[in-house]
Amino acid sequence: MKHKSLILLGLILMAMAFPSCKTEVQEIITSKVTDNFDNAWKFHAGEGVDSLWTDTTFDDTAWIIVSTDSLLKDKGIKLDNGFGWYRKTVQLSDSLQSAIKEKGAIVLHLGKLAATDEVYFNGKLVGKTGEFPPNYMGYNDGERNYLIGEENINFSGDNLIAIKFHDGWGTGGFLAGAKLSISSAETNDKVSLNVDVADQDYVFMAPDPISIKVNIDNKNTWPVKGNLVVTLTTDNFQPVKTDSSAIKIDGNGTFSHSFELKDPNPGFYRYTVQFKRDTTVVCEKKFNVGFEPEKISSPLDAKADFKEFWDNNLKELAKVAPNYKLIPVPEASKLDYDMYRVEMRSFGNELIQGYYAKPKKEGKHPVIVEYMGYGSLPYFPNQTWDGFAYFVLSIRGQALNLPTNRFGTWITYGLDKKEDYYYRGAFLDVVRALDFVTSRPEIDAEKIAVRGGSQGGALSFVAASLDKRVKVAAPNIPFLSDYRDYFKIVNWPRSDFDNYMKEHPEAKWDNVYDLLTYFDIKNLAQWIECPVLMGIGVQDEVCPPHINFAAYNQVKSEKRWMAFPHHGHSVGSEFHDAMMALFREKLNVQE
Repeated sequence: MKHKSLILLGLILMAMAFPSCKTEVQEIITSKVTDNFDNAWKFHAGEGVDSLWTDTTFDDTAWIIVSTDSLLKDKGIKLDNGFGWYRKTVQLSDSLQSAIKEKGAIVLHLGKLAATDEVYFNGKLVGKTGEFPPNYMGYNDGERNYLIGEENINFSGDNLIAIKFHDGWGTGGFLAGAKLSISSAETNDKVSLNVDVADQDYVFMAPDPISIKVNIDNKNTWPVKGNLVVTLTTDNFQPVKTDSSAIKIDGNGTFSHSFELKDPNPGFYRYTVQFKRDTTVVCEKKFNVGFEPEKISSPLDAKADFKEFWDNNLKELAKVAPNYKLIPVPEASKLDYDMYRVEMRSFGNELIQGYYAKPKKEGKHPVIVEYMGYGSLPYFPNQTWDGFAYFVLSIRGQALNLPTNRFGTWITYGLDKKEDYYYRGAFLDVVRALDFVTSRPEIDAEKIAVRGGSQGGALSFVAASLDKRVKVAAPNIPFLSDYRDYFKIVNWPRSDFDNYMKEHPEAKWDNVYDLLTYFDIKNLAQWIECPVLMGIGVQDEVCPPHINFAAYNQVKSEKRWMAFPHHGHSVGSEFHDAMMALFREKLNVQE
């Protein structure tokens, strides 16, 4: 018995002398080390060749040097089809190198960029924001901070940063004042969050609940404690549900948890998912989801004289002689099409213009009439033969007509009286474009399709509503709908209306909303008789999905929609493919 007691005492003493191998690694807390760099970068316009322009051995001496103190466009520097590249070599200080060996990584702080980018460090892709065309997902103009592991760092010399970017607005990559710095990675920098949405296109259908799974990765060797907060609101920010819980994530571990909302009302919802340590938001994801969008309630609010108003407008347009004039554009005329700039007179005898791609092939051709986005710059239509003629319209005051614009801020011009409102004439310009294509002997007037995005999506609705010559329509991310709800969801164009109200203290919101009912595409959409295909970006903060469906849900003809879950104010290339397939089917056009 005494012998057994001695053995037990020995085991206890050994346990005290040798702690358990499960003892947690403690967080390393030291001061952050940061290197700051000048704002000079090498620049070259164009899409480039990734395998060359990301290479540390590539000779970029022929590239120009630019500064991030102002926008490229302000320097008179142009992009090539929206694309450009930056390159810069940096050396890391001894103090930062020491910190890296302790912390295991750095954070590359680039400042603000627009609008989509891929970032390479010593030839390796270390981060990206958005997607390049043709799968463009919308505009991003926030801070870019990318984590880089020590295995990708050259401690003995130069480190190359190469940035490929695309900005369709032409402002160019870095936004004014962007400054480059590199810091040692702290605990919070090595925690990341992603969310899996149970529905592929983020639009749920009953009886399924809205369901998401939150995943948090901890790349530190020590555990991290904090609070997971999941907040759900309607698209106009009314609270629905908040879940909050204290969690612990093991070193080099992952935490996962699922959240559901059963039987929500039809509509679109905003998720904000945050992981917090104390009061600091370590990482965050914000995104939208939808539920039964075809059941969203956005009832018609057209006035009693709505139809009479538009019938009379069309009669007034018919009194205006169009006086079509075609001006050759030889530099844009390709093998398959002759390109023309078209001038014509529209409602109020307003001169409007567009680009017409006239097929060189003999015979009668179907035509696609395209309407442009709000404030879009002029562009040529398709120039490679695909079976269609093309006409791209510039409505009054915009695009080709911008040099003679007399309508100020278009969307608020003439708000005091519906007869003077900008979109009265602009909507009639849409019909005048159809008059033009049907006047052409090479066009089959029984085979007209319309398309467009944003404002162009709204104008496609208008064309199909006001003119039965349209046989098929494919609007995407449509604008100009359901204004009372629209202005509660996103900041613009409400901000333009707020400015108008400040400048016109005599104006009343109820009167403005009453006027807008005459130009709300949801009120027009009830007249559509042709097939419709609509595309939406679920994350759109310019023309949010709610207002897209406000119009779509009034269409009584054959219709279908496509949702792009990660896209903002844009849709994916799949929409273009589906649109062209629909046009060919409904207009009986062979490949």
